Amino acid sequence: MVGPGLYTEIGKKTRDLLYKDYQTDHKFTLTTYSSNGVAVTATSTKKADLIFSEIHSQIKNTNMTVDVKANSESNIITTVTAHEIATPGLKTILSFAVPDQRSGKVE
Repeated sequence: MVGPGLYTEIGKKTRDLLYKDYQTDHKFTLTTYSSNGVAVTATSTKKADLIFSEIHSQIKNTNMTVDVKANSESNIITTVTAHEIATPGLKTILSFAVPDQRSGKVE
């Protein structure tokens, strides 16, 4: 039995409203810190049947910070930041990605 013309798609419209912004991706994040200033974060996201992962480690010293990220596409991105080494207020940033040989960048 079919309802009146205005109510024929009420079930579809209700379902679309309920599931409008619902995401089906699964994400898992694990972060651990050590007493000497090392932080390691592992992140994994499952989209459909694919799994994307990334490991991010950060080492902080008095004037230096080193960030290293490795992802499931075999890319490694490293950023070295030096705070106020020679002059107060001066920050030096060195960033590069492996295996891309042309990615080196200095600020």
